[in-house]
Amino acid sequence: PERNGDNCARLAASPRRGLRPPDGNAREGTSPTSSHFSADIQAVWREPFAVQGSASTPNSAANAVGAVKQQFDSFDEMLKQFDLPVLVDFYADWCGPCKLMETELEIVQTALRDKIQIVKIDTEKHANIAQQHKVYGLPTMALFKNGEQVWRFEGAMRADNLVAELEAELKKM
Repeated sequence: PERNGDNCARLAASPRRGLRPPDGNAREGTSPTSSHFSADIQAVWREPFAVQGSASTPNSAANAVGAVKQQFDSFDEMLKQFDLPVLVDFYADWCGPCKLMETELEIVQTALRDKIQIVKIDTEKHANIAQQHKVYGLPTMALFKNGEQVWRFEGAMRADNLVAELEAELKKM
């Protein structure tokens, strides 16, 4: 599969300041020590989700793909929330390759809608989670099954290649 690890932004880790972009400047509003976090969940709508604090459900068909924000006490709790394997996209707003992956992940979610759940974790807001999972480059995608990481890729990848890799990994489960 075509891999684009060269476009991956490298991060510097610091126990006090968390992850920083290559220019070394921490971004405003980061809280690497926060115990609670919200995750952007890109999901096939299976049940009503609270959308940014609202109890409303989307006005779309049952098979529509969308993103919702949910609050969790911990990363592990979030992983246990889903019956399906969870593909975690570790990203940052300043990361160019991460922005390119947004469209690719929408295609992946559509292709694997009944097989995986996609979750996006902002490494600027949740540097402690990124450090715990040894995220040193962005974007980093990790597939979790039953709370355990079973696959990982650092860098950008075309949707068709990512689907092929994930399907191969899912067959092993």
